[in-house]
Amino acid sequence: MALSKYKLGCAVWEFTLACNLNCIHCGSSAGKKRDDELTTGEAFRLCEDLKKTGCMGVALMGGEPFLRKDFWEVASKIKELGMELSVITNGTIVDEEIIKKLVPLAPRAVAVSIDAATPEIHDHIRGRAGAYANSWKFIELALKHNLPVSVITTVHKLNIGELAKMREQLKGRGIAWQVQTAGSEGRRFSKDLLLDEEEFYSVGLFVESTRRNYPTDEMPVIGAHDLGFNSMMLKNTALQEKWEGCQAGISVLGVRSNGDILGCLSINDDKYVEGNARKTGVYELWNSPASFAYSRHFKPKQAGSNCASCKYLDSCKGGCNEMSLMKTGSFHNDPYCFWKIEQRLFCKELNSPFGKTMLKFRSLSGGTGFRKLAEIFKGER
Repeated sequence: MALSKYKLGCAVWEFTLACNLNCIHCGSSAGKKRDDELTTGEAFRLCEDLKKTGCMGVALMGGEPFLRKDFWEVASKIKELGMELSVITNGTIVDEEIIKKLVPLAPRAVAVSIDAATPEIHDHIRGRAGAYANSWKFIELALKHNLPVSVITTVHKLNIGELAKMREQLKGRGIAWQVQTAGSEGRRFSKDLLLDEEEFYSVGLFVESTRRNYPTDEMPVIGAHDLGFNSMMLKNTALQEKWEGCQAGISVLGVRSNGDILGCLSINDDKYVEGNARKTGVYELWNSPASFAYSRHFKPKQAGSNCASCKYLDSCKGGCNEMSLMKTGSFHNDPYCFWKIEQRLFCKELNSPFGKTMLKFRSLSGGTGFRKLAEIFKGER
């Protein structure tokens, strides 16, 4: 079999769907584990298959990954094979022994979900009283043991007003912050709570203004893959200086707890399952010319009406495919694009030579420290 030209940077593994919370925005509608979860032996074989494929890192998430009894065996296997380990947890299982066992695994990141600065709002979103207090206890313990802590915040109408207060809580603590926006893939989330275009753009502005006004060491913040790109005003909110299109099946893939392989777990639709680790294996799927065709074999003629005439189409490829699918029912047609939103928000300025100059000036002012951000998000504090 000819090897693919694509390099697998990270596999995001939904280690279990079992969860002790009931978060309204959960794209997997987690709570009860799947009946056909991979066994420990199958999980080991998957780890070996990922290593054979050239995978550089594995992120274990859920559900709540610590609820699987073989978490430590599988996490240790990942490290033994020479891959980086990241853990994404809700942080509500507060046990210093968990923290102490994480330390020798030297994880790249221990990411904890925090969705508000106000306990009542966070607990409402998470579906359990006391979740906020427990998650912060977990964070404090992790910081005490010098683990590279990250916070992940999922933004929607219930908590968009919390971002500035959260920044005050996080700055100067050695905590990296990833901001993402909620999708409507899960059964518990109402589309009425999704951000509208202006709210979405304001989240991008928040990330950009934080980068410009706070030193990277004091407040390292990035936007997730879904947040935005190709702007007149804002630099790329992610870790790269330029948006290179959806990375599903290009540099990342997702693994469900039953072994299903997708380009991205956020594209939570069975018809985009490429295969199953039990039957085919990651190595074979990753190196098959037929796999991840929507991402690897994109042609401009496949773009939808939102993107077909855009000057950035060749590199952008229609934006975030998860956002595009959620909003329009198809790929390569993301309507929540900073560039497109700006055409409407700043139409008056764009029709004026002076206005265009001012917009360009604003986009050039300030810096974002991409290299330092990359180091921090790789666990280097």
